Amino acid sequence: MVKHWQWLFIGLIGYCTSIASETLSTQSTPTAQLKHTVTASLQIDAVTVSPHSQGYFTDIGIKRALICHLPQLTACLHLLPQALQQQGVFSPQAIRAAMGYKSAMVLSAVDEHIAGIIVVNPTKDIVEQSGSIGLTTYQLPLPQQAQLTLWHEIGHLHNIRLQNHILPSSLTKYQHEWLADLYLLWRIAQHYSQLDLAWQQFHRRNLALINDSGNLSHWSAPQLQIVLTHYNIEQLQHFIRYDDFIAEVYPLMPLWSSRDMGEFSSLVQRTFGAGVVQPLPGYMFWRQPKLVEVLSPTLEQLMGKDATQQWLQNQFNTIQ
Repeated sequence: MVKHWQWLFIGLIGYCTSIASETLSTQSTPTAQLKHTVTASLQIDAVTVSPHSQGYFTDIGIKRALICHLPQLTACLHLLPQALQQQGVFSPQAIRAAMGYKSAMVLSAVDEHIAGIIVVNPTKDIVEQSGSIGLTTYQLPLPQQAQLTLWHEIGHLHNIRLQNHILPSSLTKYQHEWLADLYLLWRIAQHYSQLDLAWQQFHRRNLALINDSGNLSHWSAPQLQIVLTHYNIEQLQHFIRYDDFIAEVYPLMPLWSSRDMGEFSSLVQRTFGAGVVQPLPGYMFWRQPKLVEVLSPTLEQLMGKDATQQWLQNQFNTIQ
């Protein structure tokens, strides 16, 4: 059991060749009203757009990040400074190999002007996420998910920028992931008049965990829940600068150890794993309250309030 989760907490996202990945989705009916007219969701961050290379830049503090679509990767990479083009890690071959079947990836760079590269693969877009609870499979629609995924990847570079300043110099892989989703939440508040899409990301992370405990490395739902319950949309919109937002909310976040996360992983496996024959209501009882607190909004979204309460009572002895 321990070996199953230890790999999740090995390694940091460095300043030279860090890679993160996401699953993209672009279709479905929006759940929130736009504050500003958006004609193409992936162009909100565009600073310079080349119709030939399909590449464009977005600001990362005083630097910029190059955003490329995988089908036009080779042409897009020509927008990089020559010094970066000559680095093997930024070659089209290396990036395609690292990309594999991912739908998005970010690589940070050591450069005076370029913070990194974000590569997205539109052919991997999905419109919903599914997960099974018992014998029932549930679907979660993911409108505007491609835009959320792009913001998540951009968030990685902003958080790297803030290390040794607002954020600690050393962050675990898990911390990098939930921090990227906090940036995503902040961007939603700046572009939309409601937080529906932030809750969508919250439910998406929970459902991914329910479906596979291996997704614990991206389980940002606990951190998203803290912000969503402490701040309303007007308060979040007050943070014009991301730096000010993260400086205030980062101290509110739990700093779980690898042992803590391993216990959550074991509890999730025992509760939702395919090989579970019967519930063990007392299993990892000291972790049950937090897991129930974070999962409950998603379970209610999928199953309804009454069915959720009944299911939780059958699974956990901490539920009355």
